[in-house]
Amino acid sequence: MFAKRLKEARLNLGISQRELGRRIGLSEEVVSSRVTRYELGSSEPDFVTASKLAKQLGVPLAYLLADNDSLADVILAAASMPSAEQRKLAAELRAKQNGAAKQ
Repeated sequence: MFAKRLKEARLNLGISQRELGRRIGLSEEVVSSRVTRYELGSSEPDFVTASKLAKQLGVPLAYLLADNDSLADVILAAASMPSAEQRKLAAELRAKQNGAAKQ
């Protein structure tokens, strides 16, 4: 899932793999090949690199790491909300979760 979301976020931003690699500080010798491997899923970035990727792509790291597409969509939507709206949404989700647990 990480590889798929990484590629989608990069394409949505309209930048090349080489440009993304440069933006996160990879050396010129590996910029394109490293990002290619991340997008193919043949290599995984460490936590610091994944954080840099998310920041440069303008998405929360949690979005790239989410277990499924529905959760990723919720994370991305919530990230674009003001803090007050995020807190309200979190409270609503907790209430829904607690209600479901009681049934």
